[in-house]
Amino acid sequence: MSDQHSAAPMSGAEARDALAAADRSAESMHRQTIAIRVAMGGFALASLAGVLILGLVPMPGSMIGGLTFILGAAIALAVVGGTAKARPAGFLHRYLIAIGVWAAIYVAALVIGMSVFPAEPAFWIPAAIASALPGLWFVVVGARR
Repeated sequence: MSDQHSAAPMSGAEARDALAAADRSAESMHRQTIAIRVAMGGFALASLAGVLILGLVPMPGSMIGGLTFILGAAIALAVVGGTAKARPAGFLHRYLIAIGVWAAIYVAALVIGMSVFPAEPAFWIPAAIASALPGLWFVVVGARR
């Protein structure tokens, strides 16, 4: 009976080629992971700026400026994240948590702020900071992995 787990030994050249391919794959994933973290960090900063603009700048300029910041960063984040061929373990889970929590904070800030605290810096500054926290969490947690 033959053992299914035994394989022919690799030659030295084959082993070097396999190690080089593994190194290239690891380097590619590392670069893509950095790009995703940079994009999420940019999204966090754009969210902070966008919420400040939406809350503190008079209409219609606030809608144009605030949404431009946030949508531009969201599109960049989607492109970088969507085109990454390799993602580290747990990426999708952390990404969905960050985006889900951001969306909840963002909607709550806009609904509460525009109806109860229009143009009130004491509300909009903390709300803007809070909207940036999920993205910053993603960047910090991703950097530790």
